[in-house]
Amino acid sequence: MDITGLGIKIVEKLIENGLVKDVADIYTLKREDILEAVTKKDRKTEAAPPGKIADNLLTAIEISRRQPLDRLITALGIHGVGEISAADLSHHFPSLDLFAAASGDQLQMVDGVGPNIAEGIVDWFSHAHNQKILAKLKAAGVWPEGVKQASPLTGPLSGMTFVVTGMLAGFSRESVKKFIEQHGGKVTDAVSRNTSYLVMGEAPGSKFDKAKVLGVKIIDEEELRKFCGE
Repeated sequence: MDITGLGIKIVEKLIENGLVKDVADIYTLKREDILEAVTKKDRKTEAAPPGKIADNLLTAIEISRRQPLDRLITALGIHGVGEISAADLSHHFPSLDLFAAASGDQLQMVDGVGPNIAEGIVDWFSHAHNQKILAKLKAAGVWPEGVKQASPLTGPLSGMTFVVTGMLAGFSRESVKKFIEQHGGKVTDAVSRNTSYLVMGEAPGSKFDKAKVLGVKIIDEEELRKFCGE
């Protein structure tokens, strides 16, 4: 949920103290809970006093309640659902209630969601433990709605579907998605036979291997920019 100041050390202490077992528990934390975790962790590199850190973290948690639906979907940790597919899913299912109730066939209507990912999503929502997490999030007021996706833009990448892997020098993962969409293309998380191009940066992951197996064309950042006339 992109909560500023909620580092791994604090999370470990909160878990150790039995205060956080899942993402929903973050929204029930009190100042004294955070203060105890901050005080107990190694503070050799901390410049701010514990009270200030706790107050800042509470503010960041409150701000995170207003994160968009795709951020929450990503935070649920559903296998196969990354940032890009979470955004596509939030456009197609503009509420968590609709997303949770979607069938496998309905999920596969979303670009980049194949049968395996769809099955994983349905399975995630079927577990009682995960249903409890959702109930806790809803009770805490963390229940955002999605925004209906605008009509796709047209441009030199119209009709093309892209997958991005590795680190790009001139783009973050979000900015390259925006760049491709602004020029008419689509971005998905998963490589398939319908993928037009794999955009590869440094340290590519398993998507690179799958692209080679499927015969998907592989380009770099420079080639992507050339497609767009830059």
